[in-house]
Amino acid sequence: MNDETRYDAIVIGAGVGGLAVGTLLAREGKKVLILEQLDRPGGRALSVRGEEIADRGLDWYRKLLSSQYTYIAGSEPDLETIIKKRLLDGYTLDIGYHAISANGAGYMLDFEDCIGGLPEVEKHGAHFGSHYKGKIYRDVAGSSIDPELKRIAKEGRIPYLSFYTDPYGLSDDDIDELEKVSFKEWADKKGISKSDVIFNHLHTVSTLFSTINDPGDISIGDIFRYFKHAFLPKLHRGVLGWAGGFIGHGAMEWSKAVAQKIRDLGGEIRFEARVTQILVDQGRVSGVRVELPKGETTFQADIVISNIPAQHTFKIIDRKYFPEAWATRVETMYGYGSYVPYMGLNRLVMPEGEAKMGLKNTCVLPKSEGFDYDVYICWNIQSAVDPSVAPGGKYLYTAYLPVTEKEAMNRKLISKIMHRLPEFMEEIYPGFKASIDWKLDLVCWKLEGVAKSISQAGTQKVPVRSEHVKGLFFAGDTAKGYGVAMDCAIASGMICAGEILGKDFGIR
Repeated sequence: MNDETRYDAIVIGAGVGGLAVGTLLAREGKKVLILEQLDRPGGRALSVRGEEIADRGLDWYRKLLSSQYTYIAGSEPDLETIIKKRLLDGYTLDIGYHAISANGAGYMLDFEDCIGGLPEVEKHGAHFGSHYKGKIYRDVAGSSIDPELKRIAKEGRIPYLSFYTDPYGLSDDDIDELEKVSFKEWADKKGISKSDVIFNHLHTVSTLFSTINDPGDISIGDIFRYFKHAFLPKLHRGVLGWAGGFIGHGAMEWSKAVAQKIRDLGGEIRFEARVTQILVDQGRVSGVRVELPKGETTFQADIVISNIPAQHTFKIIDRKYFPEAWATRVETMYGYGSYVPYMGLNRLVMPEGEAKMGLKNTCVLPKSEGFDYDVYICWNIQSAVDPSVAPGGKYLYTAYLPVTEKEAMNRKLISKIMHRLPEFMEEIYPGFKASIDWKLDLVCWKLEGVAKSISQAGTQKVPVRSEHVKGLFFAGDTAKGYGVAMDCAIASGMICAGEILGKDFGIR
């Protein structure tokens, strides 16, 4: 057997979950190989400089987006003009919306603590809030509570803060059961729904954590688990001061730093390496077949970790190794998509304090326009928080408006959102439309690999250890893991590494 092609563990995909599990295995002395089909790490947490788009062209950009379940639905001006005039130069565009929960003080911090930190990664904290009926209500950040929400709750005898405090008194078994309970059901039972202001505000927070519009489908248990295990310890440490934040110079800087950490620990990452098959011998994985730029090859390992969306598992491993019911369940797990626009602005038409916030609204377009539920928005002037992502004197507007996977592929519905968004912003901030230099309308049909719904959240996702093929593991946001976005993928990677190593990394 060739030692050069033999590894202790092979990770398929250098997305956030794959990087997390790979780093922890390498830190424990395992010989690790990560195989990534693209030329950069990050998975759906990719970043692209505007100059690179102009230099490499639209076909390249479209192909890159497509690899991460994203397409360009439109633009203003047209794409050819944007490229020819190099209007994107000086901007850094993440693929999708990548604000980080608690400015990285959730499971991301737990992971960084495990690997000795990532001091080279800049993080820029931001406060978040909801915009409702002409007023802004701030999200809870650490011990900071919006005084107006406190007043409304006190006068109406509404247990507003139960949303944040109830989780700390629950057992993990209680939280497991609450995974199947919706935010709306919980809020109705608590009496939260008596105040439209408080219900609306907590609805915006719940959608922020779940990427689901319908409050009747958002898993309250998934949110409560995150509060109890990711946030409570950070409150005790005094490091939970922000509702969100952005990684300096784009989300991919975090992935690049982790990739370098893996190399420093003796691990190996090969880019432009597309896995075509997971090899199985007598019920146990034996390695993978890979397409490299120089041709096809095989790498051997007794442990293979798949970090691709679980729904695509059977594209690289024969379905015959799995029970039919299990395979069907995995294939039919649904994600959630999003309209994720970018706009280059020539000035700010909102107060600076609001420009630096992540602001949320529960209805940009109503359900009556043909959607599964009212379409929500969370938007930032990202460059007001992290100036590195826009050229001097310019500003980068980013947002996400959740839609179902099916809606994400419906061009007619997406066109409605595209045309509505500038009008919506103009209604709140007159002069907004005139401040737009350019707009890119991107749509991601798998922003969240498995939607955190009452039928799929947390423990209901794919187990990290395969019950059917020995040595096969799963990581990423479609496998068992908790929290929001990057934190969810990190948590899954830590749980997966713990299963492989027989070690507890503290993720609950």
